[in-house]
Amino acid sequence: MTTDTTMHIILLDLGREMRGGQLQVFYLARALHHSDGFSVVVACPAGSPLAREAAAAGIPVLPLPGRRSWSPRALLALRREARGHARVVLHTHDARAASLGALCKGTWGARVPLVHTRRVSYPLGRGLSRRKYLAADAVAAVSAETGGVLAAAGLDPARITVIHSGIDPTRYYPRRERGDGRFVFGMVGALTPQKGHTVLIEALAALQASETGSAEGGAGGPDRGSMPAREVRVVGEGPLFGTLLDRADELGVSSRMAFLGRQDSRRMLPDCDALVVPSVHGEGSSGVIKEGWVTGLPVICSGLASNLGTGARRRERPGGSPRRRRGAGLRHAPRRHRRNPA
Repeated sequence: MTTDTTMHIILLDLGREMRGGQLQVFYLARALHHSDGFSVVVACPAGSPLAREAAAAGIPVLPLPGRRSWSPRALLALRREARGHARVVLHTHDARAASLGALCKGTWGARVPLVHTRRVSYPLGRGLSRRKYLAADAVAAVSAETGGVLAAAGLDPARITVIHSGIDPTRYYPRRERGDGRFVFGMVGALTPQKGHTVLIEALAALQASETGSAEGGAGGPDRGSMPAREVRVVGEGPLFGTLLDRADELGVSSRMAFLGRQDSRRMLPDCDALVVPSVHGEGSSGVIKEGWVTGLPVICSGLASNLGTGARRRERPGGSPRRRRGAGLRHAPRRHRRNPA
């Protein structure tokens, strides 16, 4: 065991993909790696995107054998890492890692402080789902809403600190003009229920129906007939891929949508005219909203407290059916774009 006074931080994340949470771990590891008084290691599944990203940046990596929260080999590897340093903090960053961290805490005792970061605002379940957070010495919540969920589950508010997620603006590219006359909406997120892809599809259908009705009735005002051609580009993978394709076909908007799979959002966003974030629940601190802003895109987001907590403002339009109100943001974005295309 070393006897130096450097604080050694073990950042534990068991994610297999490079999503927003893993990017936050990378940012934190990079900052600690270049800070005086700290040493850091990223403990994550061997060969994962986070392991590769950290290694490429010169950050030490502790490869773990898979992502199970009860793996004896992972527990042993973490114990060996902790025993090699005089002062250690174990900091977990996803749900599985939080379970493994609680197991480490129960095995190691009070010698190694345990910190969890909670990135979603779902209510905590019962049993281990709750006990693993109660076992922590401190919990970082990425939004006030998430912190409130933790406090409601019985966690001492004095142990909760709100630390919003951030991004590195230097990693992103500015919006560029395509000059093709279309208006492109972008959406970034896993194809899972909480991200609200169905809301976006229904909004696109509502916009299409309103235009059809106006054309048949001869109404709609001077702008309605000059709406630019539009499309929606969706980046992300997930279990709802087939369901979303079927829903788009059912509502007659599949020809306006392109599901691009997993891509680097930094490469896709500059070719968009607006970013749509229609999350319906569970968001902690939306990183993609910040990505849209730093790219120079207007952002249309749902009214979740966590989304509005980033500084976004909700714009509500009274009257009309819920489906028509869903299409309002998409309808007015191209008009504002024509007034101020830069």
